[in-house]
Amino acid sequence: MHQKLLALGICLSVFACPDAGAQEQQVGEKSFNLRHSTLEEQQAVQAAEEIQQVEYEPIIDERTLETTLTLGFWMLDKTLLEHDNIIYKYTTEDTYFGDVVIKGQSAFNPQLRLNYNLYPWFSLEPVFGVSVSEYTATVANPRSLSNSGGNTLEDVEGIGEYDAENRSIITLSTGLNAVFYPHDYGNFAKGRWHPYVQGGITRTWLSINSDYTGDSADSWDLNGGGGIRLVADKLISIRFEVLFHHMTVEFEPKEAFRVLNEGETKIPVLEYIEGIGQRDVAGFTSQTLNTMSWALGFTANF
Repeated sequence: MHQKLLALGICLSVFACPDAGAQEQQVGEKSFNLRHSTLEEQQAVQAAEEIQQVEYEPIIDERTLETTLTLGFWMLDKTLLEHDNIIYKYTTEDTYFGDVVIKGQSAFNPQLRLNYNLYPWFSLEPVFGVSVSEYTATVANPRSLSNSGGNTLEDVEGIGEYDAENRSIITLSTGLNAVFYPHDYGNFAKGRWHPYVQGGITRTWLSINSDYTGDSADSWDLNGGGGIRLVADKLISIRFEVLFHHMTVEFEPKEAFRVLNEGETKIPVLEYIEGIGQRDVAGFTSQTLNTMSWALGFTANF
């Protein structure tokens, strides 16, 4: 009897052990309950990404400071200086006179602008610019005068290869522009495309590397035109514009057209007047320049 009871107890203990192991495993599975919190974290990350992926609404913000770099060309292909019967070459034997015209060419014209948006539809732009190009001179009706006391001009069949100047032009300018966005007036400047009109005034110093002129000619440049601005994102905009310029330049004659003998001999800028002879040029007539420019600009927000 005792043996039967002992065998029955052993069997019960054997069957009870798997249940305990299963209970321990179930307890272990319940303690590994991190999947719920991980799912919440994933949902939070997904929600944050969806917020970030909300489409950006382009806009020109007011009370913001921007900087713009523009690259373009200024059509300076106008007459800069013109004078009849002026010296264009000097030798020890003769002085040569002719009708000289100096004409510019298209100039590469980068500019730096600091834009302050007072309103979404109006901004002010201090402007700093430079332009670099070349000019060419033409000589018509060439004649010569003997340096040994001659009083009569002699016709010259043609001019030499290097008698007419072909040199550089440099301009420096600083001023202020006003920019108005008519489409954005009352529209809070929303959207990617923003057409605009602008006008301004700049002080321009124009220097030609000529034997005729001394210091640079300074002038007020009145300009106006229009363009369009593309707001690419929160930081970058692209703009394209075309401007009309009106300015008047007047150069002063150089102190000496030629300097010889290591500075001991100076040949002034001379002109020849019929019935009077040769004399120093007192001044050049002013030239009115009506020109166009175009530029592609890149704007960055601060």
